[in-house]
Amino acid sequence: MKRNAVIAALTAVAVIGGGAAAVAVSSGDDAPATASPADRVSLVSGTGQESAAPADRDDDQDAKDDDRDDRRDDAKDDQDDQRDDKGASADPGNVTVAQAIAAALNHTSGTVLSADLDDDGDRRWEVEVATGGSTVHEIDVDSTTGKVVRTETDRDEDDAAEELKAVQGAKVSARDAAAAVDATVTSVEFDDGHWEVEAGEADWTVPLDTPRASREG
Repeated sequence: MKRNAVIAALTAVAVIGGGAAAVAVSSGDDAPATASPADRVSLVSGTGQESAAPADRDDDQDAKDDDRDDRRDDAKDDQDDQRDDKGASADPGNVTVAQAIAAALNHTSGTVLSADLDDDGDRRWEVEVATGGSTVHEIDVDSTTGKVVRTETDRDEDDAAEELKAVQGAKVSARDAAAAVDATVTSVEFDDGHWEVEAGEADWTVPLDTPRASREG
């Protein structure tokens, strides 16, 4: 009976003090004994809730940092993609497609089948001039100075004779097709019975009989 009374009294003191206590009791001449686990009193702080462990707080902060880094990386990737989409074609230099065609024809007389701004960093216009039969001359024009910097001749170009015949009899030349698009043209090419024109991210088609551009898509 005394043992139980002592345990109750000590438990009450521990509760009032707001701490945690392990109760040890003795009775009569018995040696002191440590209370069993059932007799130990464990108390929480006065708020009734335990504080979050530091490790949990660190995990939450790491997750927030990772999310912020992911958003930053995504934004950078979007900017890089936009720059890649524009590429060299967004900056044709000082020489327009019409001027590049004129320089190429001044160098080699013939009929222009295509004119494309090279997008591998050389800053050149590549102009294809057909002169008869299957012979096509590729003439590179510097997009900054307008000077011819390289020529190459292919005397066995596939479909060259057929394309030359179609373009020679057309009312709209490569230069006319490019002029029909009210934008900075980076490519004009005869293909499948009409002219295909690129300007920035847009593609246009121009028929051979009238300089009227229609945007694709």
